[in-house]
Amino acid sequence: MAEKAPRTEKIQKKKRKWLRTLRTIFLTAVLVMLVMLGAVTGTAVAIVRGIINDLEPLEAGNLYRLLEESSFIYYRDQGELKVLEKIETPLYREILDYDEMPPMLLNAFVAIEDERFWQHNGIDLRRILGAGWTNYRTGSRQGASTIHQQLAKNLFLTHEQTYTRKIQDAYYGMQLAEQLPKEKVLEVYLNTIYLGAGAYGVQAASQVYFSKDVSELNLAEMALLAGIPRNPAQYALMRTLEESQVRPHHTVLMQEDEGYVLVYNPETRQRQRLVLHKMRELGWISENQYQEALDQDVLALLQPSRFQQNDEISTYFGDLVRQDVLKSLESWGYSREEARHLLYQGGLHIHSTLDLQLQQILEETFDTPELFPGTLRDANGDLLLDSHGNVQPQAAMVVMDYRTGEIKALMGGRMVNGGRQILNRTLVARQPGSAIKPLAVYTAAIDKGWTGASRINDAPVYLDASRPNQAWPRNWYRQGYFGWITLRDALQWSSNVATVKLLAEVGGSRTGAYEVMFEYLEKLGVTTLVSRDDPYRGADGGLYHDETYSTALGGMTLGISPLEMTAAYGTLANEGVYVEPVTFTRITDRNGNVLVERPVRRERVLTPQGAFVMTDLLVHSITYGTGARAKLDATNSLIPVAGKTGTTTENKDAWFVGYTPYYAAGLWIGNDRPEELVQGSAMAASLWQHMMIRIHENLEPKDFDQPTDIEEVTICTVSGLRANRYCSSTRKEYFILGTAPTGVCRVHAAPPPVTPSEPAEETGETGETAGEPGQQAAPPGPEAPASQPGPEAPPATSPQPAPESTPQPAPETEAPETSGE
Repeated sequence: MAEKAPRTEKIQKKKRKWLRTLRTIFLTAVLVMLVMLGAVTGTAVAIVRGIINDLEPLEAGNLYRLLEESSFIYYRDQGELKVLEKIETPLYREILDYDEMPPMLLNAFVAIEDERFWQHNGIDLRRILGAGWTNYRTGSRQGASTIHQQLAKNLFLTHEQTYTRKIQDAYYGMQLAEQLPKEKVLEVYLNTIYLGAGAYGVQAASQVYFSKDVSELNLAEMALLAGIPRNPAQYALMRTLEESQVRPHHTVLMQEDEGYVLVYNPETRQRQRLVLHKMRELGWISENQYQEALDQDVLALLQPSRFQQNDEISTYFGDLVRQDVLKSLESWGYSREEARHLLYQGGLHIHSTLDLQLQQILEETFDTPELFPGTLRDANGDLLLDSHGNVQPQAAMVVMDYRTGEIKALMGGRMVNGGRQILNRTLVARQPGSAIKPLAVYTAAIDKGWTGASRINDAPVYLDASRPNQAWPRNWYRQGYFGWITLRDALQWSSNVATVKLLAEVGGSRTGAYEVMFEYLEKLGVTTLVSRDDPYRGADGGLYHDETYSTALGGMTLGISPLEMTAAYGTLANEGVYVEPVTFTRITDRNGNVLVERPVRRERVLTPQGAFVMTDLLVHSITYGTGARAKLDATNSLIPVAGKTGTTTENKDAWFVGYTPYYAAGLWIGNDRPEELVQGSAMAASLWQHMMIRIHENLEPKDFDQPTDIEEVTICTVSGLRANRYCSSTRKEYFILGTAPTGVCRVHAAPPPVTPSEPAEETGETGETAGEPGQQAAPPGPEAPASQPGPEAPPATSPQPAPESTPQPAPETEAPETSGE
């Protein structure tokens, strides 16, 4: 053993000398290439050395451990970053040993990707110089990466197209050549290379494209696979398209889930020819083999299959984060397959917006059947499930920080069967009922100069074009009407008649009314409106659209999702600035380097003054009106709630959407197959309160901020004008500067003098006194709170309320149904 030490030392010295020589050659080659590109300066050598010195040492002992580079979703808990969910790498890979790979397959990849693979030492100087010269002459950016460099890039570096990254992968390529035999490098490369369609490695690609083991591939199929790595997005054998994107020239191979289809990619054919030509040129296949492979019909070879993806979802929130990351990556220029590759194998670290404490409050509530009236049980007390194994009714809720757009908590269903959240109901559009009224009508009216004191006549109106002699709409309080009421009272008691009349007056005409309604709903982020020019064809064959007065009362063609509804109300809370809801803020790589700072779309759509007046009206509606069950305190003053209830025809959908100075939150309750609920919006308001009290329990009392250019004036609730000292029903009203009434109430005046010789006569107030709102106790009913004495209530003579209802859209006509509170 003692005699072998000097020999070992000699070997080590030789290795070190050879490594220094190799590095010198590498640096020389890089500098020559930079000279050709005109990019070299006196500091070029220092720059290259600096780039290399910054790299971490490469240890190639077990490259396969890098294959499972899962992504992670994080949340912050008291300032500490914690893992919410690990996104497991999908099972689109099967590791093969080098000896299990057909020699012809190895040759196909080497021929097209790195023809001198067996001769060079990690970098191909001849290819680098050739590419540099070509780039110098043509201005192009031709690559010269060897298989060693590609493997280094895939496992250790990013995919950015910069000279810094090219220098880094060249250096790592040399280190791989020093540490591993070529057979091992080629084995790992062919097991890790991305080949499109979600397939990593040749075995997975063979199964995805041809439904066979790699050992069964013929030359034509091998050449097809070898043509992909240059650009998987361009040369993958098939592409995934949305069904709406399919055109007559596309050849559909397979129907996927979620409205996607697989289509044949004809560009792969030219790439296959290039691979076969190169193999023939190198003498690795004969002329007969070349011609035989060219003659094979690619479409006949393709037998696509899809693996079952390991998409176990731990939470609705985590699932939505993944969807949002994929959409964001696609919007930044990645193909759908590339985006999935990054998410599932790219080692992304996704910083989510989740507040775990708030999320747990929602989950605990949604897992308590007793809080959902109407939940059915069998004779043994066990929950009754529908045919899909889910409890009914279902529910969905979103809690959002409306200033940042960050979704803090989310539940897309309750007590679902198993671990897979099949349907996220926060994204499903449902009929909104009266919860649409503030968005579709009242916000537009305030923005166009109306005020909370403006008056509207709550009296019969005939707006059903198909039945002009029948009063439509009807109020939810049976056939009762309040007569002349202010906008504040109309919204407080959710008058259908006053709402539609107001929209008609704001729009100036039927067409103008629809234009105004569409304009403001779209400003507030609603994306599900259906225009007359592009109607929706229902299952019954009828054509439906939302250019009807029914839409203003909640009778929509498709409806609105809880997520969009929450963001829309959040715009009112956020002083008129719409903020797009987001589930994550940034993405970093495994080393903490920021890859993406999530841009948040913000847009001012209302004035701060208009948003404040609407907030005040909605606070009033909760304090005294139909949404009183949602108050967080008895007077709705410590942490005030602004919001609106909504119930649809036959109690099929129940809503409460509201906001506080801290959060906006929307709650929907209903059956997946619409059926009547045992309660309407009262249930939604109570449940919303139950969760929001817990969410706000450690928060300081706080009011909504009042912007400048707001004035407060005492008005008469009967006339809507400035109150005089004889007005018996008054209140303070907020006005945008310049919109307050200038006139003084003339309805109420001093009583006539009484002479001593004559007894006083019983005289009533002049004007519309009988049955005026604001003078008697509120009518009892399922959606109204117990009597509210004082000036805020409608007359006691109003008829008793009927069950709520919402109009259903009718083909090309105004829906004759009534909207409910």
